[in-house]
Amino acid sequence: MNGQIYTVMLNTIVNAQPSVLVTLDAAGTISHIYMTERSQASLAFLIGKNFAKLLRLIFGLKTTELLCHTINTCRLSQQQTTISQLKHITGKHLVEYFNCSFAPAPEQQVVVLFQKVTENVLFQEEFCSIAEQHETLNQDLCIAMANLDFQLMDLEQAHKKLSALYRITSIVQKTVNEKEVLEEIVVGITRELGFANAAIFLLDPTSQELVNKAHRGYYNDQVRIMVGQGIIGNAALSRELIYVPNTKLEPRYIPGTSNGFSEIAIPLIVGDQVIGVLDVEASEDHILKEYDLNLLRSLASQIAMTIAHASHVTKACVEASTDGLTNVYNYRHFRNIFNQEFKRATRYQRPLSLLMIDIDHFKHYNDLNGHLQGDDALKAVADLIRQHCRDTDFVFRYGGEEFVVLLPETIVTQAHIIAERIRQEIAGYPFQNGKAQPGGALTVSIGIAGYPNDAYSEMELIACADAALYSVKRADRNRSCLYSDQP
Repeated sequence: MNGQIYTVMLNTIVNAQPSVLVTLDAAGTISHIYMTERSQASLAFLIGKNFAKLLRLIFGLKTTELLCHTINTCRLSQQQTTISQLKHITGKHLVEYFNCSFAPAPEQQVVVLFQKVTENVLFQEEFCSIAEQHETLNQDLCIAMANLDFQLMDLEQAHKKLSALYRITSIVQKTVNEKEVLEEIVVGITRELGFANAAIFLLDPTSQELVNKAHRGYYNDQVRIMVGQGIIGNAALSRELIYVPNTKLEPRYIPGTSNGFSEIAIPLIVGDQVIGVLDVEASEDHILKEYDLNLLRSLASQIAMTIAHASHVTKACVEASTDGLTNVYNYRHFRNIFNQEFKRATRYQRPLSLLMIDIDHFKHYNDLNGHLQGDDALKAVADLIRQHCRDTDFVFRYGGEEFVVLLPETIVTQAHIIAERIRQEIAGYPFQNGKAQPGGALTVSIGIAGYPNDAYSEMELIACADAALYSVKRADRNRSCLYSDQP
């Protein structure tokens, strides 16, 4: 009974986070081992194996020497030891991080716990990067506020205007979604600062047009103004604030509101680049003073930085989840999406299929044509896979010349049809020097597995698809194979 309780406790520990728990005897051989989502029966072949040799196969010589030295130190000192965020480059050139804990046990034994913390480390790095960007924005905001010229403003008005500016910028900094940012700004300007109308125009660098991206009080949502045209276009061209006290007397004015009397157009500048224009209109009974212009100048500076920050974060999120060469999702994003989709499939008892795709004889293609042409082939294969999948499917570059397709709400027979469509399209594509490949064409092999037909865990589903793939690779290649159809 105690043995069963200990087994449950160990399984609870290793299943809380991807982990391996190993007990080593005095000679450095494995006497006990527990692994996340693996049964003891499937790990039995490791009992009695030399731990250092296994480490060399996985981590290489240098990391193995560090781990073995730490194990010996723990055994001699009888003190617990930890290695945090041990970095490891896999055979597919993916970066992984592990926390390694070593604890002495009776009879010169040592207990070793490996916990995979890759996601935690990468998220921590992203969080630090974003936190630094927010700190920069806050510093710029303080400088902008400090530079406001309140000499002509009485104390009560200064307090009201500064409070309104703070509320607008505080709301804006709570989101990095560009559309939400722009909407919050125009709402804040009309509601908090009392202007009749407000709009933000962003520059389209290709057409050199300023496009209305958010507004309050304008007739047309789709207004586009050429740089140099009207008050707004001239503000962008001159890179200076333009104030028109009475628009009825201004020939450059382009009518677009019903109650605008005076207009202020302020260019939005980041670095030395104009990215847009903040356009504000006041009603006839709203008398503008110099401090209103200074306030809007400071607000425009903050708006420009916020828009640039939102664009940067959006771009960073896309880059973090996308493979730079093929523009499909990367391995890291695969782990996140796969985990979500597998949980959803098991919760609602819905099918989930997985395709493991490998380019046949890709080393031969690279050696014959060079790596630049090999990269072009990888891009073309990724595009063909994406074109022949559905909108609900997910395409990932798994590593090297391997791709993975995740097909929610799809049984394996339906997945097989999609796999065959992909395989045939790639086999018929005119790759450069494709006829010089073994078999006369650049082709792919595909392994197919599904939940719940073949597997009941994430690792098992990947393993089944991988096994089906390599049954094809060992045979004639250029074929797709269901896990259940393996010889």
